[in-house]
Amino acid sequence: MTRADRPTRYPASINPPPRSRMRSRTALLPALTVALLAACSGKPAPPPDTAKPRAAPAKPALALRAIGTEPGWLAEVDAGPKPKMRLQLDYGLRKMELSIVIENEHKDGYVGVTDDGTMIGLIYKREQCSDGMSDRVYAASAALWDGHKMYQGCAEVASP
Repeated sequence: MTRADRPTRYPASINPPPRSRMRSRTALLPALTVALLAACSGKPAPPPDTAKPRAAPAKPALALRAIGTEPGWLAEVDAGPKPKMRLQLDYGLRKMELSIVIENEHKDGYVGVTDDGTMIGLIYKREQCSDGMSDRVYAASAALWDGHKMYQGCAEVASP
Protein backbone atom coordinates (compact mmCIF):
# COMPACT_ATOMS: atom_id res chain seq x y z
CA MET A 1 0.00 0.00 0.00
CA THR A 2 1.45 3.33 -1.02
CA ARG A 3 1.23 6.41 1.09
CA ALA A 4 -1.44 7.91 -1.25
CA ASP A 5 -3.71 4.87 -0.67
CA ARG A 6 -3.63 5.10 3.12
CA PRO A 7 -6.38 7.11 4.82
CA THR A 8 -5.10 10.24 6.48
CA ARG A 9 -5.57 10.31 10.25
CA TYR A 10 -5.62 13.57 12.09
CA PRO A 11 -5.58 14.10 15.82
CA ALA A 12 -9.11 14.36 17.28
CA SER A 13 -8.65 18.08 17.79
CA ILE A 14 -8.36 18.73 14.01
CA ASN A 15 -10.40 15.88 12.54
CA PRO A 16 -13.06 17.18 10.18
CA PRO A 17 -16.63 16.91 11.55
CA PRO A 18 -18.93 14.13 10.31
CA ARG A 19 -20.88 14.84 7.10
CA SER A 20 -24.20 15.29 8.93
CA ARG A 21 -22.78 18.18 10.92
CA MET A 22 -21.28 19.64 7.73
CA ARG A 23 -24.69 19.69 6.07
CA SER A 24 -26.29 21.51 8.98
CA ARG A 25 -23.47 24.07 8.95
CA THR A 26 -23.81 24.68 5.21
CA ALA A 27 -27.55 25.16 5.67
CA LEU A 28 -26.78 28.11 7.94
CA LEU A 29 -24.59 29.87 5.35
CA PRO A 30 -27.44 31.73 3.54
CA ALA A 31 -28.87 33.06 6.81
CA LEU A 32 -25.40 34.08 7.99
CA THR A 33 -24.74 35.86 4.68
CA VAL A 34 -27.99 37.85 4.97
CA ALA A 35 -27.21 38.79 8.57
CA LEU A 36 -23.69 39.94 7.66
CA LEU A 37 -24.89 41.98 4.70
CA ALA A 38 -27.56 43.61 6.85
CA ALA A 39 -24.98 44.49 9.49
CA CYS A 40 -22.75 46.09 6.84
CA SER A 41 -25.53 48.16 5.30
CA GLY A 42 -26.48 49.83 8.57
CA LYS A 43 -30.16 48.99 7.99
CA PRO A 44 -31.87 46.15 9.78
CA ALA A 45 -32.76 43.32 7.40
CA PRO A 46 -36.43 42.39 7.31
CA PRO A 47 -37.13 38.86 8.47
CA PRO A 48 -37.46 36.60 5.41
CA ASP A 49 -40.95 35.34 6.28
CA THR A 50 -42.43 38.87 6.55
CA ALA A 51 -41.37 39.98 3.07
CA LYS A 52 -44.46 40.60 0.97
CA PRO A 53 -44.66 38.74 -2.36
CA ARG A 54 -45.26 40.93 -5.37
CA ALA A 55 -48.65 40.56 -6.95
CA ALA A 56 -48.73 39.59 -10.60
CA PRO A 57 -50.00 42.36 -12.86
CA ALA A 58 -53.74 42.05 -13.38
CA LYS A 59 -54.90 40.94 -16.79
CA PRO A 60 -57.25 43.39 -18.45
CA ALA A 61 -60.89 42.40 -18.64
CA LEU A 62 -61.86 41.10 -22.05
CA ALA A 63 -64.69 42.39 -24.18
CA LEU A 64 -64.24 39.56 -26.69
CA ARG A 65 -62.22 36.36 -27.00
CA ALA A 66 -62.45 34.53 -30.32
CA ILE A 67 -60.82 31.26 -31.37
CA GLY A 68 -60.79 29.13 -34.47
CA THR A 69 -59.26 26.00 -35.95
CA GLU A 70 -57.77 25.02 -39.30
CA PRO A 71 -55.58 27.01 -39.01
CA GLY A 72 -55.60 27.67 -35.29
CA TRP A 73 -56.05 31.30 -34.29
CA LEU A 74 -56.90 33.43 -31.26
CA ALA A 75 -58.04 37.03 -30.88
CA GLU A 76 -58.55 38.92 -27.62
CA VAL A 77 -59.97 42.43 -27.32
CA ASP A 78 -59.69 44.30 -24.03
CA ALA A 79 -62.73 45.97 -22.50
CA GLY A 80 -62.65 49.69 -21.75
CA PRO A 81 -62.46 53.03 -23.54
CA LYS A 82 -59.09 52.34 -25.24
CA PRO A 83 -59.07 48.61 -26.01
CA LYS A 84 -56.13 46.69 -27.41
CA MET A 85 -56.39 43.61 -29.63
CA ARG A 86 -53.97 40.68 -29.43
CA LEU A 87 -53.83 38.15 -32.26
CA GLN A 88 -52.16 34.78 -32.71
CA LEU A 89 -52.68 33.50 -36.23
CA ASP A 90 -51.66 30.37 -38.13
CA TYR A 91 -51.14 28.19 -35.04
CA GLY A 92 -49.29 31.01 -33.25
CA LEU A 93 -46.69 31.57 -35.98
CA ARG A 94 -47.91 35.15 -36.48
CA LYS A 95 -48.47 37.31 -33.40
CA MET A 96 -49.68 40.89 -33.38
CA GLU A 97 -50.85 43.48 -30.87
CA LEU A 98 -52.93 46.41 -32.05
CA SER A 99 -52.93 49.38 -29.72
CA ILE A 100 -55.56 51.40 -31.63
CA VAL A 101 -58.81 49.46 -31.87
CA ILE A 102 -62.35 50.78 -32.17
CA GLU A 103 -65.73 49.14 -31.99
CA ASN A 104 -67.44 49.08 -35.37
CA GLU A 105 -70.57 51.13 -36.10
CA HIS A 106 -72.90 48.12 -35.76
CA LYS A 107 -71.50 47.26 -32.31
CA ASP A 108 -70.83 43.69 -33.43
CA GLY A 109 -67.07 43.78 -33.85
CA TYR A 110 -63.81 45.69 -33.80
CA VAL A 111 -61.43 47.16 -36.36
CA GLY A 112 -57.80 48.18 -36.03
CA VAL A 113 -54.58 48.71 -37.96
CA THR A 114 -51.28 46.88 -37.43
CA ASP A 115 -47.90 48.62 -37.29
CA ASP A 116 -47.33 47.81 -40.98
CA GLY A 117 -50.70 49.35 -41.97
CA THR A 118 -52.71 46.13 -42.40
CA MET A 119 -56.41 46.57 -41.61
CA ILE A 120 -57.78 43.98 -39.16
CA GLY A 121 -61.49 43.33 -38.75
CA LEU A 122 -63.15 41.08 -36.19
CA ILE A 123 -66.91 40.61 -36.16
CA TYR A 124 -69.18 38.34 -34.16
CA LYS A 125 -72.78 37.19 -34.26
CA ARG A 126 -74.63 36.06 -31.14
CA GLU A 127 -75.59 32.49 -32.03
CA GLN A 128 -74.57 29.06 -30.80
CA CYS A 129 -71.22 28.02 -32.19
CA SER A 130 -69.02 24.93 -31.93
CA ASP A 131 -65.34 25.01 -32.84
CA GLY A 132 -65.53 21.53 -34.40
CA MET A 133 -62.68 20.20 -32.27
CA SER A 134 -64.27 20.05 -28.82
CA ASP A 135 -67.70 19.58 -27.32
CA ARG A 136 -67.75 23.18 -26.10
CA VAL A 137 -70.57 25.43 -27.25
CA TYR A 138 -69.88 29.17 -27.50
CA ALA A 139 -72.39 32.01 -27.37
CA ALA A 140 -71.23 33.60 -30.64
CA SER A 141 -69.65 32.87 -33.99
CA ALA A 142 -66.72 35.01 -35.14
CA ALA A 143 -64.89 35.99 -38.32
CA LEU A 144 -61.49 37.66 -38.50
CA TRP A 145 -60.04 39.36 -41.58
CA ASP A 146 -56.30 40.13 -41.49
CA GLY A 147 -56.02 41.85 -44.86
CA HIS A 148 -55.05 38.62 -46.61
CA LYS A 149 -57.17 35.83 -45.23
CA MET A 150 -60.54 35.19 -43.55
CA TYR A 151 -60.54 33.12 -40.35
CA GLN A 152 -63.77 31.54 -39.01
CA GLY A 153 -64.39 30.51 -35.41
CA CYS A 154 -66.36 31.03 -32.24
CA ALA A 155 -66.34 33.72 -29.57
CA GLU A 156 -67.03 34.53 -25.95
CA VAL A 157 -68.51 37.99 -25.67
CA ALA A 158 -68.75 39.99 -22.45
CA SER A 159 -72.29 40.90 -21.47
CA PRO A 160 -73.27 44.43 -22.52
